[in-house]
Amino acid sequence: MSKIERFIELFKVPEFVGPYLSYFVTEREIDLIIVMDGAGLNAKEAAAKLGIELSQAEELLEDSYHKHVLNREEHNGEVRYTAGDFYDKLDYQCKFGENYHELDKSVRDALDRWCYDVYKEGMKPYLAQLKRGEKVERAPETYELLGNLDEFIDSAREIRLVPCNCRRLAENCERPTETCLAFDDAITDRNNGREVSKEEAKEIVKMAHKAGLMHQVNSDWREKGPSWICNCCSCCCYPLRLAQEEGSKGVFPVVNYAAERDTEKCTHCGICARTCHFSAFYRTEDEILVKGKAILRVGFDPEKCYGCGLCADKCPTHAITMQILSAKD
Repeated sequence: MSKIERFIELFKVPEFVGPYLSYFVTEREIDLIIVMDGAGLNAKEAAAKLGIELSQAEELLEDSYHKHVLNREEHNGEVRYTAGDFYDKLDYQCKFGENYHELDKSVRDALDRWCYDVYKEGMKPYLAQLKRGEKVERAPETYELLGNLDEFIDSAREIRLVPCNCRRLAENCERPTETCLAFDDAITDRNNGREVSKEEAKEIVKMAHKAGLMHQVNSDWREKGPSWICNCCSCCCYPLRLAQEEGSKGVFPVVNYAAERDTEKCTHCGICARTCHFSAFYRTEDEILVKGKAILRVGFDPEKCYGCGLCADKCPTHAITMQILSAKD
């Protein structure tokens, strides 16, 4: 087995990525994973195996850790490193790798498909627990209304802006990607991105809203505090793509609101139909007279509503309002 083949095996790299490894890892990082051979190393052991100075090994290990090539843990005062995997590395690389988007689009599309399949497989046990009503470690997603996000943001101590990995990978739309916010305990030494103020975070959310993005948050934020805001689209968002495939709406994501339309105020302008990510509002084939002009009527299927609130905020006649759902709903 060649060195590259061994690295691909140890780092769980999909075979089609083999010719493009230089976009993701350096030769030294490849050597590091191979000498680890599935075991953990401290800096002294890594220096000996690689034949380099201790200071060089320490720098290499830390750099590899922050670039998601390695994982790190401390036990009884000793810091040890273990190999990461390509799935986590791809998440980092699509957001922060300077040359990631130099890859051919066909390769990036293949990476998105592969990454989504791995994500979907990994989520199966979690979704099964949610559907059975079992307790889970991480609260599922929900969509929060724009009007509630000032309170969400104001309750945070620390905020970090990172690119949206879903849109960086899927590239199914041209909506902005500098939109995801991590808060407080969800911020680690590997979030990267940059720290932002509360006022800047609010402006980022408003910009995302104007661009037609929905605001996905941890559903337990009122009880346990803010963890993240992902400003999402239905065409790229991995959790939403999964929810629609698996029919998990209501438990993943949790649905707290529902749109309600006042037919007397509705002018059938169609803004809601263009805005809705789920086709809850849609153009029918039936015509209706509005101010003497025949236009296609806008239909509404409340069963398709996820409660994101975009339609209500965009409606020029305020014909749409968002209603809080009770637990039994």
